[in-house]
Amino acid sequence: MKKWVCKKCGLYKRIHMNNIKTGQNVFFIKYNERAQRKDKKIERGTVLSKSDNNLIVLSNNALFTVEIADIYPEDAPVYFIYNMFGICEC
Repeated sequence: MKKWVCKKCGLYKRIHMNNIKTGQNVFFIKYNERAQRKDKKIERGTVLSKSDNNLIVLSNNALFTVEIADIYPEDAPVYFIYNMFGICEC
């Protein structure tokens, strides 16, 4: 968590989704469609490749194509941490 704290102001640095690299562990949203509803489930996986707005993620021996907006780095602070302590603007 220390790498996410700004050394100047002490607040948490923003997550830049474009900085996600191959081999990085991430959480992502997996959508399951059943009958007439769409369920969301959070899965953990490893990024195998990256293109413009899509990533290929390996999770439980299955490959998923995931939009970059649905990805969250595993080691990043969760959103309520930003709400509690603030976001670095440096």
